[in-house]
Amino acid sequence: MMEMEDDDDPCAASLLTYARFIRRKSTAKVTLDDINEDTLHSILSRVDVESPRELLALSVVSKRFRDALRSSTVWHTLDLKAHGAQMTNKILYGIIKDDDAFASIETLRLAGCVQLTDLSVIKVLNKCRRTVREIDLTGCELLTVETARFIAANCKKVERLYFTNCKRVPTTYVLKSIIQSASSPLVDVRINGTKHLNGRVDEYDFEELLVVIKEYVDWLHSFDGTMFEQGDVDDCVDVALTCEKHLQKWRAAVGENLVTLCNHASDLQDNVERRKDRVCTLFPDCGHVQCVECQDKERRNMFRNNGAYVYPCPGCLNRSPLRCMPAPGGFEIAVHAPEAFRRRQAERRDARA
Repeated sequence: MMEMEDDDDPCAASLLTYARFIRRKSTAKVTLDDINEDTLHSILSRVDVESPRELLALSVVSKRFRDALRSSTVWHTLDLKAHGAQMTNKILYGIIKDDDAFASIETLRLAGCVQLTDLSVIKVLNKCRRTVREIDLTGCELLTVETARFIAANCKKVERLYFTNCKRVPTTYVLKSIIQSASSPLVDVRINGTKHLNGRVDEYDFEELLVVIKEYVDWLHSFDGTMFEQGDVDDCVDVALTCEKHLQKWRAAVGENLVTLCNHASDLQDNVERRKDRVCTLFPDCGHVQCVECQDKERRNMFRNNGAYVYPCPGCLNRSPLRCMPAPGGFEIAVHAPEAFRRRQAERRDARA
């Protein structure tokens, strides 16, 4: 009797129909086919992963996923720093392949990928050269001037460029590129640890850096645009100019033991050209000069400071603040006899004339 009344009631019948509709919808299965391409690309582009390889692993889900993951609309950043030392040219080739999946990335981070060479890095840069704005190559020790040259010639939208500890990339070339890029959007460059500021640098090579630095300083003073952040460039310039003052003191103090810390350095300062096995280096921090053999003995007096080993300069022990020798493998300048240096400089001036 009750059911008859419900069937006769239009309102009850409408509610019953709606309830059946909701029940059907709540039990319906939603598949990937219900997601259109644009939505799928948008979802994949927002997946937060530590490595792009984790996202690329979704290619096994289906052919549709595989195709979607090779779309340039999915990739805006390629960050491989989590793989560091494990990343090789072969693995990078397998990631970028020969399609345009990474043709629209704006951020490329390869920091710590010590096995990558110019070939693979230039290949990925060639794909994104029109869009990339940040390039982080920190610690890519095998890269050379070829990568720097490609970036300068092709990546015109780069705003941030990090060459920190790329010890084969010439510091001089990067600085020249900055000077020539006054109209580019470049705002942040890092060059600490590049070729002319890394390890043992010959005095003659360091003089080439000083020439370019003076060009850079002159250019900076004449720069009429908005002042830009320059990463660590200014700090590196300050270090180089300080070393220039130390070198001038070394060359001018002939016959006076003002900056030398051992007899071998004193002999070299008195224009007794060094033996090939007796290298003397200048400490950038304080300007003292000592042969490498005597340095090795003095480094036994090292101690830990803020979690790192420091090597006090034996000529600065009574000074405040304490000045230190470079750590093993750190930046230092291999000096020549002052007279030999002046002779070579005169020869180079005559050659240019």
